[in-house]
Amino acid sequence: MKETQPLAVHGRELAFAYPGEQAVFSGLEIAVPEGSVFGLLGANGIGKSTLMKALVGLLPLESGLVSLLGRPPGRGVFREIGLLIESPNLYPHLSGMDNLMIMATYRNASRQRAGEVLRQVGLAEAADKLARHYSTGMKQRLGIAMAILHRPRLLLLDEPANGLDPAGIVSIRSLIRQLNREEGMTVFLSSHLLSEVEQSCTHLGILAPGGLAYQGTLEGAQRQLSRGIRLRLQCKPAGPALERLRQDGREARLGEKGEIRLSLSAKQEIGPVVDLLRSAGIEIYELVIEEGRLEDFFLSLYQ
Repeated sequence: MKETQPLAVHGRELAFAYPGEQAVFSGLEIAVPEGSVFGLLGANGIGKSTLMKALVGLLPLESGLVSLLGRPPGRGVFREIGLLIESPNLYPHLSGMDNLMIMATYRNASRQRAGEVLRQVGLAEAADKLARHYSTGMKQRLGIAMAILHRPRLLLLDEPANGLDPAGIVSIRSLIRQLNREEGMTVFLSSHLLSEVEQSCTHLGILAPGGLAYQGTLEGAQRQLSRGIRLRLQCKPAGPALERLRQDGREARLGEKGEIRLSLSAKQEIGPVVDLLRSAGIEIYELVIEEGRLEDFFLSLYQ
């Protein structure tokens, strides 16, 4: 990341711990470029919501500095920020539209704009339905509608796919892209769904115990993955094949279904491996190349 690149969110030397517990993170730095869709990825319970709350001042940091859109957290900058962390705060006895209009009074937005965002999140037909009759996914969509009502420059969404069915996930993914590309909105979202981050985000931060284990572009993570490949081999006999590979200094192991799994640094090594096994009289009847995936990269940072 270039130093001159404007940042929508910048946290430096951040530390936070709940009373009587170990630090959730310490010495953490996070940089969300303006105009990006930044995915904060991490396992459930790792502290994604805690970090987002701390960044916007909902939880008190033990130490560190935060800037949002180039300014410290406060009422002035919050006029340009949309926020949905954990569950949306709704009035169950009011309709979806009435809930939205209460937010509109704070955000100086019109009823026309409220109707527009309800259509964007797929709730136009449920506008007059009481919020207590909304499903979990519908409540989540209404929360997103409330967060984008005032066309914020920066949108923070905590697990936006929570409670959504597959069609709803696709719809919200499309909306996030639209807000980013067509309205220039910086989107900072958290998720434990790797596939959603891969399909929605331009930048990635992986939260591991204590801090960020990776931070950068999605392409950067994928370049790291491309440095190595894995082979899955079905051989006969498998035992002697595994022994021969290990004698040759190869990192090989036997899989759950009797297949041999082998790590290589490049595809150019496949030929020598095949020649090695054939020269030992071992029959290869299946060879599968497994390219690196974001899931593997994610899991490797927790090991």
